[in-house]
Amino acid sequence: MVSEPSGEGEGPSPDAIDRMVRRLGAHRSLPAVGERGPRALGPPSPIADESRLTREPISEVVVDPSSIYVTLELRGASRETLEVTTTQNRLTVHALDADGRVFHREIDLPEPVEPDAANVTYRNGVLDVTLRRVQAHRIRFKRGT
Repeated sequence: MVSEPSGEGEGPSPDAIDRMVRRLGAHRSLPAVGERGPRALGPPSPIADESRLTREPISEVVVDPSSIYVTLELRGASRETLEVTTTQNRLTVHALDADGRVFHREIDLPEPVEPDAANVTYRNGVLDVTLRRVQAHRIRFKRGT
């Protein structure tokens, strides 16, 4: 066991410190003490960094009274891997190209839309999505005379 320091400025014995260092060095999740090798802790290595494979495509959003039109550039994306998901307030596009790069974009929509009424076309690397806006119900009333 490690000896507790007394209040007179005395620290743990050097033997106790050596035992603690050896115990830490034997733990598998920590790097061995004095060993030169890959760091077990710290920022991710370049091998683990896949951000270069992920691309956020350029997009354009146009709103008119009845619809929202979204256009995205997905050059080289495979039609088979293309995935478009809509909710009332968000459009999510995910696709892969032949080199394994990932296209991913989440767009917050300026107005609520009907998710089931989306029209999607993909031609020559351009994805066009037409979303029908939710129409508010108008209530007409007459003033009493």
